[in-house]
This record gives sequence, structure tokens and C-alpha cells, in this order.
Amino acid sequence: MWQRLKSISNGRFATPPVLITIAGGACLFSYILFSVLPLFIPRADFSHFPPYLALPDGGFGLTDYYLLYILICVNALLLFGLYFIALRAVGNLHPESVLQPAPYRPWRRDRMTNYIFGAAVLFHLVMLFTPFLLSTDLFDYIRHGRIFAIYGENPLVVPATYFPHDPFFNMGGWVGTGSVYGPLHVYATGLLALISGNGIGANFLIFKAFFVCLDLVNLALIGTIAARLRPGLEKKAMLFYGWNPFVLALVVANAHNDIFMLVFVLAGILCYLNRRLILGAFLITLAVLVKFIALPILLIYIALSIRKQTRLKWRLLTGAGSIAVAVATTLISYAPLWEGRETFSYLTSVGEKANFTIPRLIHDVAVGQLQLPLSSTVVQLALAAALVAYLAWHIAGVKNRAALVSAAAGIAFLMPLALFWFQPWYLTLALGLIALRPWRLIYQCALLFSFTVMFFDSFWWHSPLSMDVQETLRVLVVFGPPVALLVWRKGNEILPRIWERMIGWSLKNGGKEIKQPAGPGIGWLSVELAVLFIAALAPIAAVVSNSPHLRELVTLVGLKFQSLINF
Repeated sequence: MWQRLKSISNGRFATPPVLITIAGGACLFSYILFSVLPLFIPRADFSHFPPYLALPDGGFGLTDYYLLYILICVNALLLFGLYFIALRAVGNLHPESVLQPAPYRPWRRDRMTNYIFGAAVLFHLVMLFTPFLLSTDLFDYIRHGRIFAIYGENPLVVPATYFPHDPFFNMGGWVGTGSVYGPLHVYATGLLALISGNGIGANFLIFKAFFVCLDLVNLALIGTIAARLRPGLEKKAMLFYGWNPFVLALVVANAHNDIFMLVFVLAGILCYLNRRLILGAFLITLAVLVKFIALPILLIYIALSIRKQTRLKWRLLTGAGSIAVAVATTLISYAPLWEGRETFSYLTSVGEKANFTIPRLIHDVAVGQLQLPLSSTVVQLALAAALVAYLAWHIAGVKNRAALVSAAAGIAFLMPLALFWFQPWYLTLALGLIALRPWRLIYQCALLFSFTVMFFDSFWWHSPLSMDVQETLRVLVVFGPPVALLVWRKGNEILPRIWERMIGWSLKNGGKEIKQPAGPGIGWLSVELAVLFIAALAPIAAVVSNSPHLRELVTLVGLKFQSLINF
């Protein structure tokens, strides 16, 4: 019996197409379960339609909450397990070792490609009709659109508190904050609000349908671009993004406008592949006008567009044309909404806030634990300088379309790690770009980040832990694994090269290699170690002597060590 089961598992029932098909069906069932779960919560508030968040009333106890969290966590683990199985199976369809860059050929969809795309469409439809929202940003978008289209005011400077009679006033949060997005987001949400009218259900479904359809456009663009970059990997790219449980459960189901921004970024990259450089700059500018975090990608794109030209005349024309289109589009889009410096007042005030992020943890540890007078501005400027240096390095070195995608994906992935204000859906732009090159180190880190970021906010409601403990745990759980993986893999990649260069340099004498180098004796090694120790100890002693807090810390450590010896 065991041999028969083993033969079946190694036979046709374990082939990649069968595994992908089974995983897709199981994922569909799990997404349906995830969507209807709130409808079975006892004592939930269904007094409005749709019952977003399925908020329970006062009789809902902590035991019921914890049971709900366990069910959601188990379902999330199941979804990611099936998702990883499907990714591994689709990778076996086209091993990376045999895939080489090839000339462009039309993208011909086979049966497996159609299945991957069709399953993603079904997943998106389930997310469209689910009433389970883990974020209320959708209602903020509706209010912004209504302020612009219904009340004729500027949502960039006028918050929802001026319209307490609006039917959406008590839904969601941020009623005292104006829109922190770009003008294109204002115009799009205004048009949707005008179409939807005053009906709560109509606004809910029309707004969600808009973002769900845009995400399917993203999926089609990802497949098209991946086939152009490296034919054969479009299946893996589409499955990576379109089946990602984080994208579906936290981004698509909650209709975040990062989907809207990603459409223009991907369309701009496709224009670059089609050699329509100015049009690509225009589309990525539209992405910036939806959400400003796409700005570094526009700079990288323009730099590559200029470098792509071989003659000075065409470089000047391409650069001037791209910059002129970007500036003119920005000025024209802001003209109806311009209120001077007040136009960006809410954007800058939100940027000054801090939540559970790596920079915030660094600041709190330095101030609270080490008693160092370190301000949030210093930490933020240091990380911003590192990001700017990383961006400048990419702008100076980007040379081809593969480098464009890698640079854009790297910037989009690292930017959320360095912000003082972070929300899980900020990862959407990075995932959409990383899907185009699903075989690099950042691909593995993005997969891990997709899983850990699910636990950023949704599973901490009514936690018995104090906020100080909760902040540290959240940062470690969400950011720790992907950052540790990135550092570890990069270290394994870079350190051997550095070691080889150091060995090669040490074996040279005046530019000539020593054929038979003699090993240093113990005495010489002792002298070298003593010199290195003194060289490292001198600046440390200087820093400690100039800092009273560090002097107290060193004194305390010395006393503890002395008491330990005496004991």
C-alpha cells in the first residue's frame, strides 16, 4: 500500500500542472471561507450594509476575539502554504537554469497560463464581494471623492469634518484629515462618487469593482512584461502577484489605491520596452500623481531613457522631453486644486507621525534603553540619506531594461522599511515590480515579507500586551525575518568576495605576487593583534570619555563584572 501511494505521489498526480490545479482549487475554497467568516461571528453588528469589519457589540468577549484570530491565522497559514506549493510547482515547469534571455516573441497563452489567470480572476471576484474589510481606507476614498464631486470643495485642504451630515461621515477613520494623495486620485474618486450617488452599497461595490478591475489589469501587464523580459517566466510572475494571499486579502479586498498607482508604473515600463520613452515618462508621472512614493522610479526611468540614446542630440531631446512632460502634467493636474503651501499640509503632518516601524524602534531603543539624546529627525534623515545614496547609485548605474526593473523593485522594497509611517499595503508596488524578476534575492525576501506583513495590524486587536512590548514585537515579527534574510544572503554573497580580494592583496608585494609566501610567526601575529586592538580601542575610549551616559554605562558594566568575579 505504501509503495502504491509513493508511486502515485511521484507519478502523474504530483506533476506541476496537477499541483497547481489542486492548489488553485484549495485556495479558492480558503478565500471563500475567509470572506464569509465575519458573517458567522456571534453578536456582530449588521445594522448597516455592507457589514464592514463585522464589528461586534459590547457582548463580544475576549475569548470570542481570540477564537476569531486563531481561525484567521490558520486560514492565512493554509493560504500561504498552498501559495508556496503552487510557486514551487510553476517554477518546475520552466527551471531557471535553462532560461536565457531570448528575442521578443508574441506571448502565446497556453492552458496553464489561462488557468493561472482564470484562478486569479476568481480570487479577485471573491474579494470583490467579501464584506470583511481589515482597513477602512475605502471609505476615506469615498469621502474624498464626495467632497470634490458632490460638495465642490478641495479634499486636499478640506477634511470630512466640514460635512457631518454626509452618510459616510461615521464610516472609517481620518475624518479630521484631508487627502494625502495626489490630484489624479482626487479626480478618479470624484468621478466614482458622482456615478455612485448617495447609496452606501452602490459606493462600496463601485469603488471596490474599480480597484479589482485595475488589479486584473496589473496582472495582465505583469504577464506581458515578464514574457518580454525573459520568455517562459510569465506564469511564475503572474502566479507570484495574482495568487499572493497578502495582495488579495489585504490590498484587493480593501481596495487600496496602491493598485491604481501600480497600473501606471507597469504601463510606463511596457512603454519603455516598446521604445515609447516619452509616453512612459508621462504614465509614471501619473503614478506619482496618485501616490508620491513612485517618484524615485520616475527618476530612474528618465535616467535610463537618456542613457539609452547614443547621440548627444537625442539624449538632450529625450531628457528635456521627459522632464517637460512630467513637469507640465504635474502643474496642469494641480492647477484646479492649488492652495499654496496648504495644499501639502496634511501630507506633511501625516509624515511627521510614527507607528510601528524600524526607525521608530531605533529611536525608542536609543532614547529609552541607552539614554541617548537621539531625535526622530536624526534617525529619519540618516535613513533618508541612505535611500538617496542608494537611488543615486542606481541612477548612475542603470543601463538596460533588466536594470530598470531591478532598480525600481529595490527602491520600492526598501522604501517602506525606512519610513516612520508604514502600512502593509505600501508593499504592493514592490511586489508588482519584483514579480517581473522572480528569481533574485529580493524575490525571496518579498515572499517572506508578504507573509510577515499580514501580522502588522490585523491580529493585534485587544491584545493583553502593553503598547511598549507590542511595538517591539510587531517590528520584530513583521520586519525582522525579511531583513534578517536579506542581510544574511547578502553577507554570504559579498563577504567571500571581500575575503578573496584581501587575500589577493596580501599576497602581492609592490604589485608582484609572492610565489611562496612564508607564514607569519606567532610573535608577529601577536604584534598585529595588539596594534589592531589599540587602534579599535582608541576611538571607542574617546567617544566614551565625551559622553556622560556612555561613561555611566561602562562604569555599570565594570561594577557588574567585578561583583560577578567576587561572587
